[in-house]
Amino acid sequence: MIRVRFRKKFGLEGKNVIVTGASGGLGRELTLRLIRKYGCRVLGVARNEQKLMSLQSELGELGGRFAYILLNVSREESWRQLAGMVRSGEFPADILINNAGMLPRFARFGLYSHDETERCLSLDLQSVICASEEFVALFAGREGASIINIASADALCPLAGTSLYSAAKSAVRAFTEALREEYRGRIYLPAVCPGFIRTDIMDGQARQVSPLVRFFSMPADKAARILLRRANAGRSRIVFGLDAHFMSASYRIAPVLSLRFFRFLLRSSGLEMFRDI
Repeated sequence: MIRVRFRKKFGLEGKNVIVTGASGGLGRELTLRLIRKYGCRVLGVARNEQKLMSLQSELGELGGRFAYILLNVSREESWRQLAGMVRSGEFPADILINNAGMLPRFARFGLYSHDETERCLSLDLQSVICASEEFVALFAGREGASIINIASADALCPLAGTSLYSAAKSAVRAFTEALREEYRGRIYLPAVCPGFIRTDIMDGQARQVSPLVRFFSMPADKAARILLRRANAGRSRIVFGLDAHFMSASYRIAPVLSLRFFRFLLRSSGLEMFRDI
């Protein structure tokens, strides 16, 4: 019999969780829900202290369950520091949620600067690899331990104008699923592929956000609720959002035509945002 879920009992309740990108968007909502719904202690990782302090204040009486640290997760030394905190017992984490990421502006490849390319690949992909180098060995065999990597629907169907983002998130999905088989029964390693979520990740877009994107995108609090509910159930791959399911299905059925269709859909919107795709 083929088992499709993590062999050991997994649950979020009462766990110690590290959440990257905790200062806003999905990371903020994950933090709030982990603490309020599941009784977790959370170590939030981000670079904006003002937003992290605001998050702690919002938690009110539960603020003692939240701590934060200012780190750039695209740097290897940041992950060595976090792993050191776990080993020393300063924050004995059971779960790591790799949520930090960025969506570069929609543009054809060749129009990105070298700095834009480096920033996207280091934050969206290299940070996950660096995290795994430290935490896979740390968590392996520890009952209830988990590394939850947030990829994207772009990992299931790459969109024109998102070549860098699609490459990074596709690599995150494939990397996570390979690790899941290598460490099956020793670490819970789900790949999460959400559709558009209304978060600060769109800040990389210097132009107007498409009404079409806004229509299909999901509020961050709803995304956090779905993600955590399915993770708590031990799902191996977590895909949610109408757009994510539609993109995935259409790409499997007609991989060439679907990409042309989505490009036509974006360009026909007439929005400046999609002019360069």
